[in-house]
Amino acid sequence: MMKTGVVGLGVGRAFFDVVRGRHDVKVSAVCDIDARKLRRVSEQEGIAGAYAAFDDMLSTDIDAVVIATPIQLHGSQAIAAMRAGKHVLCQYIAASDQREAEALLRAAEATGATYMFIETDCYERKNVVMMELAKRGVFGELTMGRGHYIHDCKSMGRNPDGSLTWRGELWMESPGGRCNAVHTAMPLLEVFGERVTEVYSYGPGARTMPQYTKHDRVTTIGKLPSGRIVELVDDVFSWHPPVCGYCLQGTKGCFEFDRAAVVEEGKLSPWKDLDALETQYGLGQRASDSDGHGAAWGACLSAFLDAVERGIRPPQDLFDALHVTAIGWAANESLRSGLPAKVVQYD
Repeated sequence: MMKTGVVGLGVGRAFFDVVRGRHDVKVSAVCDIDARKLRRVSEQEGIAGAYAAFDDMLSTDIDAVVIATPIQLHGSQAIAAMRAGKHVLCQYIAASDQREAEALLRAAEATGATYMFIETDCYERKNVVMMELAKRGVFGELTMGRGHYIHDCKSMGRNPDGSLTWRGELWMESPGGRCNAVHTAMPLLEVFGERVTEVYSYGPGARTMPQYTKHDRVTTIGKLPSGRIVELVDDVFSWHPPVCGYCLQGTKGCFEFDRAAVVEEGKLSPWKDLDALETQYGLGQRASDSDGHGAAWGACLSAFLDAVERGIRPPQDLFDALHVTAIGWAANESLRSGLPAKVVQYD
């Protein structure tokens, strides 16, 4: 059984529901700088190892660390964890800048630790069906992919006392908030099997929430070596119902969020839902959506545990994490300059 430590008990709190009832992993330690949160979670979950200092948690006999802290801390904490002999399962993004990215790579190479990027979108049912059908060529040759992350986060920018949260700090930092183009990249990259080499990003400016620097909605066009494109839509401010999902266009059909239409006998079929697609193409139920995001979290964790146990390269590995992160850096650069920007390549 793998003993894990969870650092960051905000988002990381969901991890306990994921591991509950599993026999291959347990949470042995928790860490958070908020003393009351740390005490409450450790008592509720019956975890004796509760630490205010990350280094103290790393000195214990845990095998792996789940990093669910603010984005600004991910790189330094992942490096420290690997140097301490721990495997790493980390939320996006991987690093704050290129120097930290290089340090991450050196730490992984020197220690042999497994690093996996938490991208639950790669494990949600609708996206798994989309990726499997694309892999089988159901849509023909793919020509375009689009990812939508439209999620109202306006209330998450400030603490009750009016100070900036870590998200607010990012939104003040740049027109893309550093996270731009991160949430919706990985499933498309897996489907196309290519890396983004150049991006062009644009947006309407900071209009809905003018107290921040980040634009209302940022659209990033990513160029692939084949000449095909991916379009990444990021919007955390607009008054708009949530839309998180993907679209594909191919020479024989298309996929849109949770349905597909394909060419059959020379004609485009009506829309087919996930149940119909799984039945027609003999997919079975490719992933459970019984508890939504939680099921995807569990599948992601299983992939991580399998990679550690077998000593293999995990899906959504460190190179993937750095590539997605670098797309975000380039998107911010493009927003500032109004010109296309090259994406740093790490593999």
